[in-house]
Amino acid sequence: MTFPGRRGAITICALFCVLGVACTEVLALPPGSQSFDPPPEYRLWWSMTEACSGLRGSFADIDWYVVPGAAVIPADSRELGGEWFEQGNRIVLAGADQFEGSLVRHEMLHTLLRASGHPRFEFLERCAGVVVCADECIRDAGPPPTPPAGTPLVSPSAIDVSVEILPAPTRASDFGGYFTCVVTAHNPANHAVVVQLPSYGNGKLGVAFEYEIGTDSINKVGTWDFAYDSEEKFFGPGETKQEPFDLVIGDPLQGRLAPGQYVARGYFGDHRSAPISFTLSQ
Repeated sequence: MTFPGRRGAITICALFCVLGVACTEVLALPPGSQSFDPPPEYRLWWSMTEACSGLRGSFADIDWYVVPGAAVIPADSRELGGEWFEQGNRIVLAGADQFEGSLVRHEMLHTLLRASGHPRFEFLERCAGVVVCADECIRDAGPPPTPPAGTPLVSPSAIDVSVEILPAPTRASDFGGYFTCVVTAHNPANHAVVVQLPSYGNGKLGVAFEYEIGTDSINKVGTWDFAYDSEEKFFGPGETKQEPFDLVIGDPLQGRLAPGQYVARGYFGDHRSAPISFTLSQ
């Protein structure tokens, strides 16, 4: 997976500025960029980004571009999947990430903030999980808060976990068939805790949020996300954290979910929620 970064622009002043001529900021879009009209699911993702950030903006003011067939945006050593350009309020996406909801929402958050940086409060607290933030984004956000001395280390079973399907009702005719499985983790204690998450692979990353959807105990789909930032394991008194997973109704041979009846569960670490039943319709 690639992760989004900062806007790019070239400021040309040189001799013209010395002579008192106005400087011009020249926008150079990545090679191969093509404009496109945002699909219906972008409206859903925009509302999610507005909700988590508490900000409001004009979706219609964004100009969208894609580099078809590209795994990353060309001519950028950072290997970005998306980039926001302040001039013209433009978002450019690599073709491989054009429908990666968390990455698209990352660039939407830049648009709402009208800023290229990654403040921790916005990217790793308010909109944690809603927008992807790892690697360069985490480094740019700065160090996580230090839990108070004596904060107890608890197992995931100390956290209340629930799951919800949004929007409801969920129909293929709405938002291009896209919907989200939202997993919620809540600290019921009146004191802070640090959750000891199960490790994965080399033991450096903990498995945080996970979902599981199926028609029975055998036919299931799901995935998990890692705690890339240590703040994801730290809960203040009564704090709630969420992560939405993007899904789409359609042909199962294309990795989508056919209309029908399903059961969903959510996990935080290895602690799972009670199951919920839901319907996907045309």
